[in-house]
Amino acid sequence: MTIVPLYTQYQQYLNASLETTDAEENKQNFKKYVLDYIGEVGEEEKIDTSLIKTNFSLKPTPHKQQLLKQLDTLIDKHDEIKEIITSTYADSNQVLPKKKSTVFIAPYNPEFFYDSGPMEGVGASAYKDAFILFLDTDYDKGVLAHSTAHEYHHLILRDQNEYNLSSILESIIIEGKADAFADRIVKGVTPPWYVPIDDATMEHIASRVNDYETSFNDFVVGNNQKDIPRWSNYILGRDVLHEYLTAHPELSISEWTFKEDHEILEGYKYEGVMKLGN
Repeated sequence: MTIVPLYTQYQQYLNASLETTDAEENKQNFKKYVLDYIGEVGEEEKIDTSLIKTNFSLKPTPHKQQLLKQLDTLIDKHDEIKEIITSTYADSNQVLPKKKSTVFIAPYNPEFFYDSGPMEGVGASAYKDAFILFLDTDYDKGVLAHSTAHEYHHLILRDQNEYNLSSILESIIIEGKADAFADRIVKGVTPPWYVPIDDATMEHIASRVNDYETSFNDFVVGNNQKDIPRWSNYILGRDVLHEYLTAHPELSISEWTFKEDHEILEGYKYEGVMKLGN
């Protein structure tokens, strides 16, 4: 595994952009110092970074001074950050081996600070052979470890030829598996999306999985008009996996990791309302 902090690249971009109020110039500097560097790392590590570079958090920001201060703190904390990622990665790799991967570390984009609190200072996205962590200065250490194990599990599934994330249902199972894995690797951590949900709400969420009026975004961000809470794909995924693994305690992590969706869903208490035939 290669850890690639992007602190210096962000500092270079910010130093080049501090004097300018021109949005286009700001954008060009961000591309030159941050995005192009990610591309160079991709070439070196032989990974495709084209999708990573489109991540909504990898954008220039008008809050330049704030971000510079953030970077100073993250650089000071880098040894701790690196240790958490490295040890969690090693524990994950022991259970489900993977030959190589790259972990990028970027500062939490100030544009999304409203979300940093609810996310406990840690954002993440996984791609093929790589994931990126977005850290605020007050990241929760347990959530960072849990997120590392969670994203690692995504990498394992992405190595499967039949990997597919084209529907809400697939997302539910994939996120449920990743959380079940992270819970076993990192003990005693409650990530922010572990919110208690009553049975009626859970059944309602399940009933919206395959109805065509509910979007993937509704499930991730939430939709008050449709009574869909935020993180519904995680909430439902956790419930599905919990029920399945309680019923099948004999299965090893690698056995249930590669079980197909329909096997995991078989006998799930809300399977009947999920309109899976559509």
